[in-house]
Amino acid sequence: MKNQKKYKAAVIGCGKIGAEEWSYSADAKPATHAASFLSHEKIELAGLCDKNYKKVKTAEKFFPGVSGYISAEKMLGEIRPDIVSVATNPETHFEFVKIAADFGAKAIICEKPMASSEKDAEEMIKYCKKKKCLLFINHSRHFDFLTLAWQKKVEKGILGKIMQANCLYHNGFFNNGTHAADFLGMFLGEAEKISGIYNNFTTNPKKGKNIDAIIFYKNGARAVLQSTPQNSRLTEWSFYGEKSNLYFKELGLEINYKNLKIGKKRSLMAQMASHVVLCLDGRQKPKSTGEDGMIALKIVLAAERSAKNNGKIVKI
Repeated sequence: MKNQKKYKAAVIGCGKIGAEEWSYSADAKPATHAASFLSHEKIELAGLCDKNYKKVKTAEKFFPGVSGYISAEKMLGEIRPDIVSVATNPETHFEFVKIAADFGAKAIICEKPMASSEKDAEEMIKYCKKKKCLLFINHSRHFDFLTLAWQKKVEKGILGKIMQANCLYHNGFFNNGTHAADFLGMFLGEAEKISGIYNNFTTNPKKGKNIDAIIFYKNGARAVLQSTPQNSRLTEWSFYGEKSNLYFKELGLEINYKNLKIGKKRSLMAQMASHVVLCLDGRQKPKSTGEDGMIALKIVLAAERSAKNNGKIVKI
């Protein structure tokens, strides 16, 4: 692919998932938005932005030759990137997604949860459509070739009808609970209602209150969502069907089916970057869209409403 046109990319938010590649183990890399862009032959990482000057300077040292900014508007105006990652706090996602779309981004990858309210999420989706900009939400397992292959097997009936499922998640409900709910939906379909209860035992106050929940799906299946301590790194999913069971362990990277243990260390972020490029090239249809992100957001917000009402069942 010599002499091919590259897509310019920029990252807004130089925190852990945005640019702190040094925070991750070697077998998961690239593990950040910045490094995933840098590793792709059709992407030029052109800019890094954070309101925290120290974070910008640290990121510049790790990504030499990439320009650092403390103003998103200045960065976007000077670089005019084709791809923009928004890796900031959820309450700022709408603001930065809108700014990126205004500056002509062709694709925006927004971290999860996509917003702090359904209203903001709806506006983000509408605004990107108006600006003819593809909006992706980084529920990264939608981009994983192995997960998608097993999703198809389940759709074809390898487990029979799924009756029950459960998920353990770590590191905060609004941080990884949205990943958990999204992944369950990939295999169980549309959620109908939910009952949630706060779990003060596993909660880290800095991450907000954890919630344990029962999710009821339209197809009759039920899923239990349980929190684990923040630093446990224990996030896994189990699906129990009429014919057999399926387990996703090691953050979903290892798949257990009957006596088979499938999976190898692989970068979900690299697959995310590749998918975005293929969509911009017109070779794939977008996965993990704003609409998909909205579904996950509705589930976690409904769980919170239920928890505030002592576990009362709430429609999603």
